[in-house]
Amino acid sequence: MPKRKSPKSHAKSAKRDSTTLHFATNRPRLSDGFAQDADLLAGAHHPLFLGRAEVGWVGDPIDTEAPRTLLRAPEIAGDDDFVDPVGGACARVLDDWLASAAARGAVPLFYLHGFSNSFSQALQRAAQIEEFYEAEGLALAPLVFSWPSDGRLLDPRLFAADAGLREQYLDDQRDATASGPALARLLREVWRARNRAGQGDAAPRLVLLAHSMGNHALACGLEAMNNGLLTREMEGLFAQAVLVSADVASDALEPGQPLRLLPQMAEKVTVCISPDSTLSVASQIANGNRRLGHYGPTTLADLPPGVEVVDCFNGLDWGSRDRILAKGGSEWDVVQHQWYRNDLKARAALAALLAGKKAPFKTLELAQQLDSQRNRHAILV
Repeated sequence: MPKRKSPKSHAKSAKRDSTTLHFATNRPRLSDGFAQDADLLAGAHHPLFLGRAEVGWVGDPIDTEAPRTLLRAPEIAGDDDFVDPVGGACARVLDDWLASAAARGAVPLFYLHGFSNSFSQALQRAAQIEEFYEAEGLALAPLVFSWPSDGRLLDPRLFAADAGLREQYLDDQRDATASGPALARLLREVWRARNRAGQGDAAPRLVLLAHSMGNHALACGLEAMNNGLLTREMEGLFAQAVLVSADVASDALEPGQPLRLLPQMAEKVTVCISPDSTLSVASQIANGNRRLGHYGPTTLADLPPGVEVVDCFNGLDWGSRDRILAKGGSEWDVVQHQWYRNDLKARAALAALLAGKKAPFKTLELAQQLDSQRNRHAILV
């Protein structure tokens, strides 16, 4: 693959009080916004809507739980469901995403959120990521794929005793599963938009970040793509894909599993893991298996080339934990499950990774890579 240059970052920009994000969603329309639950039926076609939304910018990357609210209803400019994949309304939103990123020297980020996120919460989370990572010197331009999670907060400490909570979790999981075809179509159109933006060295450098159940949606999207859409020409669509707190089974990267297809679309894939009670307790109860984001893969031996597993736990900044809890964040969610956006050392490491720079990862000797709790190639230092 030709080596693409990252844009010159303008991360240290003038103070601002908002950011404009691009989004794509398969949620049904509801007036000027979108419905909570798409009630997705297997095999049904669900149109994609694309647009822009302005979200508040707090200006304090340490205040992780400060509200970052939508300032007005989203501008749903892309409403033709890619009927015209080159010059139509949806295509123009993707072109605008890449052009606006280039204009301010930002890295285009394809972002997949996790469970318990409404449409508004998904955009707020993306605004947090943009603000937090900009503090680390990386300008990001997110395109948020908001699959129809119900947005209900689920406390994993109650999963064992409350079947209703488990059912809410599984309802989100079913919606993520059914979103696979819509995500497959969107990824193909992102590839088309990138080709329009430039070829070879002039092509924009795209990155992907999937959190929690967003990794399950990604796996289902790849499975849908593996029916004619995932072609050799899509190789290198993303320079880097980062999977954090992945709420998928530990064997998700083994032969025959759809997530194993990701290296066909991403030059490098980094699986970032850390002890996480949301995954090791709640998700394990609901799914009956060990989860990738907590334990790492079942084995390192069969991973595709270009995949690295990094255990971030020992390198996290425990001062971040104390600050987060003092702001009202919870140990099980905001500290453990959301470490990738809230922990200062994690932000710095992942910002370097997404920027195409050397991240502070230490490769382990073979004997240290495998233990009874988790498998990993490297650790965060």
